[in-house]
Amino acid sequence: MALSNTVLDVSEIAWFIRMKHGIDISRYRPTCFRRRVAHRMAMIGCETIEEYLGHLTADASEMEKLMDVITIHVTGFFRDRDVFDALEERHVPSLLSRGSGGGTGTLRAWSAGCSTGEEAYSIAMMLEKAARVSAPGTKIEVFGTDVSEDACRTARAGMYGEERMEGLSSRMRSEFFRREGDGWHAKQSLRAMVKFRPHDLFSPAPFSRLDMIFCRNVLIHFEHFVRDAVMKGFHGALLPGGFLVLGKSEVLAGDAERLFELIDPRCKIYSKRPSDGQSREDRR
Repeated sequence: MALSNTVLDVSEIAWFIRMKHGIDISRYRPTCFRRRVAHRMAMIGCETIEEYLGHLTADASEMEKLMDVITIHVTGFFRDRDVFDALEERHVPSLLSRGSGGGTGTLRAWSAGCSTGEEAYSIAMMLEKAARVSAPGTKIEVFGTDVSEDACRTARAGMYGEERMEGLSSRMRSEFFRREGDGWHAKQSLRAMVKFRPHDLFSPAPFSRLDMIFCRNVLIHFEHFVRDAVMKGFHGALLPGGFLVLGKSEVLAGDAERLFELIDPRCKIYSKRPSDGQSREDRR
């Protein structure tokens, strides 16, 4: 089946996804969406959009598979380790010294587009380690969200095969995981720090008073006007001086650039700028 030379009309697929799941695919970059649909069509042998739409209607599992490839992004424990090291060594201590959670004693972070949970668990482990040194007794709350319910189920289970554990030292494995058969299961102490739920980034931010947001290599799938709207939501969800962590190839521009200050160019770590009428001295 030669789909590569055909510009697919995927408007019916986009309409079906919106009616079925309330997700507005028009906000994704059209070329990305067409490539993902073509990939799934090729995988199951559909020749036409009409045939594939019929398959989507008849097989609920295919919708989950399509949404997984639409929102696909590489994940792994402590992916881009230098980013986590920079946060732990240079940036998180400043949050703890000012009083986490705006003085509530709880450090709150959000992994937006968390996939199967490795990033969210990594954030929790990093924050717990930093708090243990700088502010013992600090409570850690990490929220992981993804548009895929299937990915969230995997994340909640916290069960990973040996190949997925790369990036974790033997000490961290023994502290936060236990061996079960051929895999590793996140201990209750770790899973208690992390909560997962489905969420579409086009919707309002589901959390507030956050110290940190990770959203790495997710927004590259969106149109520019959508990225600006998402960034405004992130800005509102963060406490003053809170951190936004993007992918290393991502750059803020336009209105979003005025909302955040780049404080670590190499690791793409931004700090929330004060809102209008709020001085830097008023932070926290």
